[in-house]
Amino acid sequence: MTLREIAELAGVSPSAVSRYLNGGSLSAAKYEAIDKVIKETGYVPNQVAHDLRTGRVRQVGILVPKIHSKSVSQVVEGAHEVLVEAGYMTVLGSLEHAPESVGQYLEWMQAYHMAGAIVMAANDADVRNGTYKNCDIPLVVTGQHFKDCNCVYHDDFNAAKDLTKLLLKKGRTRIGCVSAPKTDPAVGVGRIEGVKAALWEAGFTPAPPTVISDFHMESGYEAMQQLLADHPDLDGVFCATDSMGQGAMMALKEAGRRIPEDVSVVAFGNDWANQVSSPQLTTAELYQTQCGRDAASILLDILEKGSEPSYTRQIMLGYRIMERGSV
Repeated sequence: MTLREIAELAGVSPSAVSRYLNGGSLSAAKYEAIDKVIKETGYVPNQVAHDLRTGRVRQVGILVPKIHSKSVSQVVEGAHEVLVEAGYMTVLGSLEHAPESVGQYLEWMQAYHMAGAIVMAANDADVRNGTYKNCDIPLVVTGQHFKDCNCVYHDDFNAAKDLTKLLLKKGRTRIGCVSAPKTDPAVGVGRIEGVKAALWEAGFTPAPPTVISDFHMESGYEAMQQLLADHPDLDGVFCATDSMGQGAMMALKEAGRRIPEDVSVVAFGNDWANQVSSPQLTTAELYQTQCGRDAASILLDILEKGSEPSYTRQIMLGYRIMERGSV
């Protein structure tokens, strides 16, 4: 069945049916007449023809740093939920084995006429080299706060500050950190700055001893071993992610340090493993699913307007401290 045949059955013009399908303005009577015919006939618009007219495919690319991660799956779930409801298909790209290829992925998305992109695997290098600024399709970054980008991000600084205040409240004064590389501004910079701010406000002026880890449990384990070797009198540990925190607790237990009697441990993410570890890990829960929803909503708003607005859309989400047995 064609658009013209729908128009004849509804007693309206083909242009009225086109406006109905594309969300244009119509009188209530025409809208109801067209809607009735489409429901009765089961008419499905020709998406290929629509894409040829608009020059865009109703697909949105989502770039993630890795697939096997709770936070990644939550962001993707939230974005997918909103995009599918709006009639868009999502295409997933993982940068786990090629973290430097964000620009290449975005070029592919533009070449295949995707409608837009959500980038979870963002870093400051991509901002400096103009990767996002030079992208010709609408783009929203998640998890990072970049001045000139549409983004949805978390209050990493204050969440880390509150976790450190909790350590101090428990009487911990010799605090060390297992952190992420500074190439990740949110995790590797924002969170450690929050730790430093809490310590400074409490009168501890030297920067806390810090060992850089990647985002895996094994690396957190090794970083904690190094911290203990260099600072055996530590009584508190801040870990930038839950995986690092779980690895750190393993190293502490192997060294004969009791948690929390000898050392308190806090981390970020509220991963499921935190609730089955012994003791359960105290952590900051971030609203990752909502982050995905908000990113998709910003992107859809841009797509519906038909052009990039002259301003950037930015949303900062809150957090929740989950105090458990590790402190």
